[in-house]
Amino acid sequence: MTEVLELEQLDSNLFRSRVNQINHNRTLFGGQILAQGLTAAARTVVDDRRVHSLHGYFLLGGMSDIPVIYDVELTRDGGSFSTRRVLARQRAKPIFHMELSFHREEHGFEHEVALDVAVPEPDDLVNMEQLSRQYADRLPGGAAQYIGGQPIVELRPVSPEDLFLRKAPAPRGLYWIRAASQLPDDPLMQLSALAYMSDYFLTSTVAISHTESMMSGIAMMASLDHAMWFHRPCRADDWLLVDAVSPFAGGARGFTCARIFDRRRRLVASVAQEGLVRPASPPAGRGTGG
Repeated sequence: MTEVLELEQLDSNLFRSRVNQINHNRTLFGGQILAQGLTAAARTVVDDRRVHSLHGYFLLGGMSDIPVIYDVELTRDGGSFSTRRVLARQRAKPIFHMELSFHREEHGFEHEVALDVAVPEPDDLVNMEQLSRQYADRLPGGAAQYIGGQPIVELRPVSPEDLFLRKAPAPRGLYWIRAASQLPDDPLMQLSALAYMSDYFLTSTVAISHTESMMSGIAMMASLDHAMWFHRPCRADDWLLVDAVSPFAGGARGFTCARIFDRRRRLVASVAQEGLVRPASPPAGRGTGG
């Protein structure tokens, strides 16, 4: 995880990626672009302000064979908040842009809505490597090896049948997730790792109550935009519980929102994303159009 988040600083507000993580479709993983963009922006902000929200758009699929350049615009530094805009480019073409807001620590009113279901602890669940072997006959060629060979992030679904068989009664998924290796104590590294992991479970939740699988080749899936709110500090290398719900899918797009809790069931972050979910062939009973 640490390697894929590292950046080389070229100028006071210009950064370049060092390592590219290749996605299953041979493009750059969107979570890496999110995390590196957050890291670049944070390096231009004073230390007593931490990111509390980000809003980004994926414009083009990133290429895995060349670095990404992150250009940070210092939009505003106020008395309490700092705003930054990040533009990510490859070969001079924008592939991603994001707005971020940073806030100095303050005290105010507090409340949070508790998780409404009982969830087993991650130690009582099966990991993805074991599940990929268990469901190997249900996955297309090469998918089992890809799912089981993710060394950066460890994910344990609460209901594996929903994830692998896409037969969930409702478009809701619960997952435990964490960085597979221990991370430095640096708060920025922990926040960036959390942003990285937040792109793992959103678009796939759209299909969790349908027969189409992200790995099947029946549907094309890609992140379109991403919004995230950071509520309290947490460790991305300790287990975090994701409660992801997709309230709508239509027009070849799907929307998912999720709450992220620590092991004490405290809300640490919220995230929302719309993704492209395009069937490879039209649904039964519908024409292809003009």
